[in-house]
Amino acid sequence: MKRIWIVMVSLLVVAALIGGVSTVLAAKPDSSTGNDVIARSNGFPSGAHFNLNIHGKNADFVCDSTPGGGSVFVDEYGPATIQYVTNKKSGVTELTVLDPCAVDGGTAKVQLPYQAEGYYVFARILAKPNNGTDGSVSSIILYPNEVVEACNDTDPANPDFPGYTECPDDPELALGLIVGSNLYVAEPEQYVRFDLGATPGKGNSKATDITRLFIYTGWVLDARLDWDGDGDVDCDDVIGWNIDYDLDGDVDCYDLDDMLEYWRTQDPPMAWYFEAEWIFNIADLVITEQGLENDGTKLVQIRFYPVATTVYTAPTPTPTPTSGP
Repeated sequence: MKRIWIVMVSLLVVAALIGGVSTVLAAKPDSSTGNDVIARSNGFPSGAHFNLNIHGKNADFVCDSTPGGGSVFVDEYGPATIQYVTNKKSGVTELTVLDPCAVDGGTAKVQLPYQAEGYYVFARILAKPNNGTDGSVSSIILYPNEVVEACNDTDPANPDFPGYTECPDDPELALGLIVGSNLYVAEPEQYVRFDLGATPGKGNSKATDITRLFIYTGWVLDARLDWDGDGDVDCDDVIGWNIDYDLDGDVDCYDLDDMLEYWRTQDPPMAWYFEAEWIFNIADLVITEQGLENDGTKLVQIRFYPVATTVYTAPTPTPTPTSGP
C-alpha cells in the first residue's frame, strides 16, 4: 500500500474580504429581477442548512469540552482557531462539534458532513453591537482555511477509515502532510456587525457570503515525488530524481512544472491540480484550520448550505398600492 502525502507547491493569494459576495462553487444568485435573494431579510439564502454558533466568552469562562451540539466558544477578545474536518467515507449526516473549546489558546473542532459539491457558507454577527475595544463596534476577522492534515484511504479500503476524524499514524495507511503558511495570504478585513448607517444598538448585521474562505487552488502530490522527504516538492526533488522532464539537456529547477504536468497525466496519476475547489474535496479526509481575531463579538452565526440542494430565487416583489378610481 502506497503512502500518500499532500503537498502544496504553488502560492495562492486569497483575500478574506468578508464584505462582498463571491460564490464560486455553482451558479450565483439570480439578480436578473433586481431583487437578489441574498440581499433580502437577514441576508441568508433560503433552504436546508447546518448551523454553527461561535460564542465570544469572557476571561473567567470555563469551557466544557464534551463533544456535541452546534456551538464553539472563543475568547471575547483576541485570536482563536477552529478546525473543520470532513471524511468522504463517513456516514455523518449532521454538523457535529467534536471539541467546542477554542478559549485560552485552545482549538475547537467541527465535523461537516461530506457534500461532493460543497457548501455555500454565510455568516453574520449578533448581540452587543458596541462591545469592541474602547466601546467601538463589535467586530471579528475571519481568515481563509488552511489545510493542516489530509489523507486518503488505502487500497483495499480500510474498514476503520469511515470513523476517522484525524489521519492515522500507521505508515501502512495513506497519510497526509500538507502545505504550510503559503497556502493563503489573507487580507485582514473586518467582518463588522453593522452595515454603514445602521443605528447603534439596534438590529442585527446581515449575513455575508464567506464561501471563498473554504476554497482550494493548488497541487496535490503523491509522497513518492518528495525525493528528499522534507514534506515539500521543489527544485531539490527535481535534481534528486535527476530526470530531464523538459528535455533541454539539463536537470534543473526549470523541470519542476514539467514534472508536475507529466505525473498529472499518467495512469494512475501521481499529481492532481485543483482550481477553486471546495477545500474538503482534495482528499478522502481533510482537516483545515481557520483563524479568527475577535474584538468584543458575543455571537457569530455561520450557516453551511449544501450546493446540491440550495436554489437561489428572487423574492416576490411587494405589490405597489394603487390609488382608487
